[in-house]
Amino acid sequence: ITVVNIMETEDLAAIKAKINELKAKDPGAFAADPIVVEVKEAAGSAEVAAAGANPQFLEIEKRLDKVEKKLEFVDAEVAQRVGRKIGRDIGILYGLVAGLIVFVMLLFMLQKLMALV
Repeated sequence: ITVVNIMETEDLAAIKAKINELKAKDPGAFAADPIVVEVKEAAGSAEVAAAGANPQFLEIEKRLDKVEKKLEFVDAEVAQRVGRKIGRDIGILYGLVAGLIVFVMLLFMLQKLMALV
């Protein structure tokens, strides 16, 4: 695979020339034998499907799966930490509101007690 950066080219002729140049470098189909997979139906008939599998591709796919699992784990850890922080902040907010309500109630009760004395 070759990455070609022609993002800033708007000249259609230059783009077509680059496409033709890259077509000329095409190595063709993968030379390995295809993998034959036999799928059996309930009735007993079988369909045969053929696909080419590059061993390097399979190795890369395994590595990508491992990376994906690690990313999912990291995402879960980050979400859990964010949840803990939000829970802490909500707890502090509830405590402040409850304290403020008690304080206001004491102020009103103190004024009523002073009025009675």
